[in-house]
Order: sequence, then structure tokens, then C-alpha cells
Amino acid sequence: MEKNSRIKRFPTVGDMAILLLLFFVSQMVVGSVLRSFGIVAPEVSAIDTVDIETYMNEQVVLGRYTALVYPLSMLFSIAVLWLYVRLRGGKRAIHIDHSASGFNPSVVLVGVLWLIAAQIILEPLLSYLPQSEGRGLGRGFWACFTAIVTSAVLEELLCRGLLFEVLHRRLGVKMSILFSSLFFGLIHIDAATAVVAIVAGLIFGVLYVRTSSLYATIIIHSINNAMAFALICFGVGDMSLYDIIGGGVIYWSIYGVAAAIFVACSIEAYFKVFRKGNKKTLTLNS
Repeated sequence: MEKNSRIKRFPTVGDMAILLLLFFVSQMVVGSVLRSFGIVAPEVSAIDTVDIETYMNEQVVLGRYTALVYPLSMLFSIAVLWLYVRLRGGKRAIHIDHSASGFNPSVVLVGVLWLIAAQIILEPLLSYLPQSEGRGLGRGFWACFTAIVTSAVLEELLCRGLLFEVLHRRLGVKMSILFSSLFFGLIHIDAATAVVAIVAGLIFGVLYVRTSSLYATIIIHSINNAMAFALICFGVGDMSLYDIIGGGVIYWSIYGVAAAIFVACSIEAYFKVFRKGNKKTLTLNS
């Protein structure tokens, strides 16, 4: 009886704070261990201080470094969080859905359009927030692989897989989507990226519930990262759509279309997920 009561209480607000703390501590532990073996981040010059060939070579080296360090740190963090959840919540605390419905092309298309529209709508707000001046993932094949495959798989496994499933058994679907999205935003650290990640997390969470599949969110996350990486490679990764187009009628027309798409996708999600009900919501209400 005492064990069942303990599981029922999990997760508490304290558990969520501990999970977030464990994530960052795990990241630092991996970094420290790698440095002890002489694996350190390569030096990368500012693009305006060296010739383009030197800059690209440094970026390729950075890409190789990231391809090694990122999966190690994420996998270790996921393992630590999984262990904590098992110890606190028991064996039944985690069950990640992976239905084949996650490969539905119409759901993927809706998700991609919804995500792009949300990012366009957020642009005016993001212009007031501090932008990250980090080195990024680098360039080359391995940087591309990290952005499109590794990060999409591991971040979805952590946030929509492990964390959402831990939360929804006690808090319900809506609050689980919200809190897993906040967690997703916080692990991206800088303000502008965090805001985008929180909104993206809400979209990913809704699609995960709708399809009962982590495949859908991984695919959409991967497509989004691929587009972002392509923009970086073309030298406009740090520019907004407003900066690229130059404002005016064309920009605000696109902005209006994006707003309409965002509203339409949100309404569809409401009726398909929350109003109509699905396997997860029905399970919670039964």
C-alpha cells in the first residue's frame, strides 16, 4: 500500500525540478569526463577574422566534435532521468507510444506547416529577446547528421517520450503537454531559442497525443531542423524572414497567411485531440 501511494504521488513539483537539475548536471558530468580524456571543443574563429577556407575547416572540425559529444551527453542524461523515474515512479511510470500512425503524411504535413507558421508569428517577439552567440553545431556531414537525425531523435525521446509519459499518468494530457514543452524550452537555455522551443514543444506534444506515436514528432522535428540547418548553410540562419524580405506588403502578407495557418491547425488539433478524445485522454478519464 505504501509503495502504491508513493507511485501515485509521483511526479511532484519537486520531482520536475530534480529532473531538470539532473539533466544539466548530467551534461556537465559528460563534458568534464571528456575533457579529462583531452576531448575539448575546437577553437572557432569569427567569420570576419579569417579567410573563408579556414573558417569552413574549423566549422567542419566543430561538426565532428558535436557529432561525438552531443549524443553522449544526451544519452547519459536520458539514462540518468530514466533511472530516477524508475526509482521514484516504478516500472509502469514509462510507456512510450510508437504507433505506425505517426508516419501518416497528412499529419506530418500539418505539423510542418503548423510549426513554420508558429515561428513566423513569433518573429516580432523574438526581435526583443537576446539571441544566442554560441558556435552552433558546425558544418559538414556530421553537423548535418547531428541536427537532422541525432537531436531530433534524442530530444523527442527525452521530452515527448520519457517526460510526457511520466507526467500524463498523473497530470492529464493538457498539463503534460504544457510542462514537457516548458522543459523542452529550458534545456535550450537562451531566451529566443527557448521561446521557439516551448511553442514547438506544444505542437509536438499535441501531435504525439493525436497519433499516439513518437515517430510523427521525430519526423517533424527532423524536417524543422533540416530547414534551419539549410538556412545556416546559406548564411541567413541568424536572420528573420523580415530581414530577408525587407518588410513591406510581401512580408505582412506572408505573416497573415502564417497566422491563418496557425489558427486553422490549432482549431483542427482542438477537435481532433481534445474535443473528440483519443486513446490517452480516454484512458485518463476512464
